[in-house]
Amino acid sequence: MALALWGCRPQAPGGSSSQAVAAPSLRPTTGPPGRHAGFAIRVPIEGGVPQLYALPSLAEWPTPLRGKLADVEQLLGVDPEAAELFVRTRKRAVVSLDLDGDRVDTVATDVQIATLGPDGTLFAVDGRRRVITLSRRVRLTWPHPLAGVPRDLFGAANERLVAMVGGERPSLIVVAADQPAATRPLPDNGDVTASRWGDLVAVAGDSGVTLFDPLGRREPGFVRIADHPRALVFSPSGHRVYVGVRAGLGLAVIDRYALREIDGVALPMPAAALRLDPFGQWLIARPTVGDSAWVVDLSIKRLVGGFPTSWRADLPTVSPDGSLLLRRGNDVVAVRPDSLIVTGRVAGGASDLWVTTDWTPRGARSTTAASAAGADDSVSGEGPLYVQVSVSRNQTWSGQMAEQLIRAGLPAKVLPPASADEGFRVVLGPYRTRTEAESIGKKLGRPYWIYHPDQ
Repeated sequence: MALALWGCRPQAPGGSSSQAVAAPSLRPTTGPPGRHAGFAIRVPIEGGVPQLYALPSLAEWPTPLRGKLADVEQLLGVDPEAAELFVRTRKRAVVSLDLDGDRVDTVATDVQIATLGPDGTLFAVDGRRRVITLSRRVRLTWPHPLAGVPRDLFGAANERLVAMVGGERPSLIVVAADQPAATRPLPDNGDVTASRWGDLVAVAGDSGVTLFDPLGRREPGFVRIADHPRALVFSPSGHRVYVGVRAGLGLAVIDRYALREIDGVALPMPAAALRLDPFGQWLIARPTVGDSAWVVDLSIKRLVGGFPTSWRADLPTVSPDGSLLLRRGNDVVAVRPDSLIVTGRVAGGASDLWVTTDWTPRGARSTTAASAAGADDSVSGEGPLYVQVSVSRNQTWSGQMAEQLIRAGLPAKVLPPASADEGFRVVLGPYRTRTEAESIGKKLGRPYWIYHPDQ
């Protein structure tokens, strides 16, 4: 009954079709300050030239992409810095498309599994268990094959690869091109996930979640969860693990540092799969029954509502500008996650594959730069501006995280809530200009946004 009520929640009228070329806005309209303008790329599943749409309106971009792809089986992602889109074709070849040109290159063939790492490095494992990487357009075949074809694959920092090999004796493999593979046995063969930079791996078992340091710098930790955990996802900063459970309602939440279960997230029924906003503000959960999903505002742990949609490898997802992109019938729509109001629609787009990115086409870069310059001028000398790295209703955890950042030599502090709806903000600063704050944020290696207390 609860699921039906959420699915029937009133929605705003859908946006007009974006098939006609428009002059889209590049200004992010959803989520915390500091989000970037976002784009959605539509990749024809039967092959062809991808199409580019500006978010949140989903208006087709006036300058089309070039370069034709073959039949696509899997969309691996976009490296914004290299301006490359990666896909795996139905013939199991991984190919790259130069988004600034029309060049299509074959990276590897006979690929069994592939992933895109946090720094834009592409990892592919072929039928002979060889690892092929592509980093900043440099292709490399690693000298030693893996012990087996991985079930799960995660890219890590410094071009390391973290892989889980299943079977009767599941194991965790950590390897780099210039280092021999290190193999560690796993106690369980359940769902597995890794933190953004691959410094921690979580594995679900029958009675709890085991946390592994892939480099073996510390002993594994175990957190007991009675309701049979399954779906796992790390927060962007890596300090929390959100866990779906089979028996109870809602989500369990693990503090990776304290190795204990903390305050959870209430949902109408158990969740079978989870996805997280790159900024850590929005969580999308798939219920165990029905073609629908929920969206949760993690900053205040509030269930915003539910919406009808299919759940596939690409969608639903939260884009860099904060839009929620999802399938609705035969269409793909963009909605505001805070209100579920539709902001754009692509008619007939549901049959193709989609990826969102903060890569900006050449024609939009001058506009984006001008907007950023204008923002700098508007706040120059009007501080304070802070680099916000986390927000939580848990004052104790926020204080602990600030202390860790201070020990690392960073000017961290905790800003108390300005209202009952806000949380405790862990921030760096203050800084006088947005340029200065953005410079610090980019060096963190984790999601951040710029916070002005008076805005």
